[in-house]
Amino acid sequence: MSKLVAVSPVGKNGQTVVPATIRKMFKIDAEHNLVGFYLDGKHVELAPVSIVRETAGYTDAELGKLDRIKRSKGGKKFKTSAAAKRYLNSL
Repeated sequence: MSKLVAVSPVGKNGQTVVPATIRKMFKIDAEHNLVGFYLDGKHVELAPVSIVRETAGYTDAELGKLDRIKRSKGGKKFKTSAAAKRYLNSL
């Protein structure tokens, strides 16, 4: 189940700001400023893109495998990138 942790208004040009609580949580700053928008049914998920690839060291194949696992029936969700990495290594 998802948890709402912050909200941000959408401006007239469709722009929004990633709230400070989220930026701190995922260490999003000027050096790591890319976020990805992922569709999950009728919801959009936001995730830091450069952080996942750099700090967790995922390959494109591993990211693809995680995406397939998530989309499968009863898909698995991970609280941290390290937990996802450990799960992949256990396969």
